[in-house]
Amino acid sequence: MSLNITNKNQNVNNQTEELKYFSLNKRVFNELIEIDRPKVTLYLLISKLANICTYKNGLVGVHSEIFKTGLAKELGIDKSDITGYLKQLEEMKFIRVLNTSPLVLQVLEVPQAPQINDIKGLLLYVLTNLQQFNFHRNLKRKAAFFETFKEYSSQILVERINKAQVPEGHKTKEQESDDFDPFK
Repeated sequence: MSLNITNKNQNVNNQTEELKYFSLNKRVFNELIEIDRPKVTLYLLISKLANICTYKNGLVGVHSEIFKTGLAKELGIDKSDITGYLKQLEEMKFIRVLNTSPLVLQVLEVPQAPQINDIKGLLLYVLTNLQQFNFHRNLKRKAAFFETFKEYSSQILVERINKAQVPEGHKTKEQESDDFDPFK
């Protein structure tokens, strides 16, 4: 038996274009099938969120600012109902809403997503992983993102500075003896 692999398909070995994929756990589909009424709407919403989240961490609203009204308009959902749908997805533990205006959330069903519990944890994660969000290139978005959460980021910076303070018993160069030779 011979196995033929076709490399002429535009999706196979495409060197010129980067294809974008999104991934969700099977649990999402299995549980949404069992829901009575808004299963199509919830499926559309979770699919859209998984499509716009960053792949490695499942975060929505970091790369670009997203509002609930814009998301509702894009999906054709009544803007007064979008909050209820997001709460329903949160109760099902598919997402974790970290901020509501602008909308910042984490899609929990993305494989290998880190555990981020609150907005302070998100800001620490973003501060330590700036390259994942292209903030080393997109400085305007970085400034806008941290400006939105400036009351949190100032607390985080103070906490990091306090943790970085020199302990009391640490020897400084002035305390070391003059005849100190590091090669002895």
